Amino acid sequence: MAVNPFESREGRLHFLADVTRRQFLLIMGWLAAAVATLFGVAKTLQFMFPGATSEEPLAFKVNVDPASITTGNPLQITAKRVSIVRDEGGFYAVYLVCTHLGCTPNYTTTVTQGTGVADAVADSHGDRKGGDRIPNGWACPCHGSRYFIDSTNFYGPAPRPMDWVDIQYSPDGFLVVDRGKLVVQRTPGDVTKPTWRLDPGTKKDNGQTYGV
Repeated sequence: MAVNPFESREGRLHFLADVTRRQFLLIMGWLAAAVATLFGVAKTLQFMFPGATSEEPLAFKVNVDPASITTGNPLQITAKRVSIVRDEGGFYAVYLVCTHLGCTPNYTTTVTQGTGVADAVADSHGDRKGGDRIPNGWACPCHGSRYFIDSTNFYGPAPRPMDWVDIQYSPDGFLVVDRGKLVVQRTPGDVTKPTWRLDPGTKKDNGQTYGV
């Protein structure tokens, strides 16, 4: 009579091991298929319903009448870290990020106070008539850096001037600032007075960017 190999102890163990191996491979195959299916469904849903970013847009509209921004009276938008300045040449927007460690400088009409720099030096910055020339600018509250009204650094640890960002008129007559687009960027030691301006008459900029 023929001997059934599975009747022996060794045969039964071999058979059980073989069955277990097949079951394991089958389970792993099903798991791989399930993961691939879930990944495909997730990507499809992501494509159909793109998630909204929580980051604040770099461009924003200024809901203030541009005519209310006058020479010697910049519009300080601290929450957006921008100051809109108007002088004889037109508008420009200073990005209020201190070039030392990134703090937000505060506007002041006595920017030279305690620095040893004469008011007349500050008065000469920007495009201003004699009666509009005041020693205004920005003072950093963190480490004392000071900037003239055209954002040129002159005191403290700040290594270079603050940048200017793009500003344009919107179709409805308001101003739109784009912090993602620089129009003036100066390197350490560069005290060139920027000439870029947005003309309130033509509502166009003069295209005189610098360093970008």
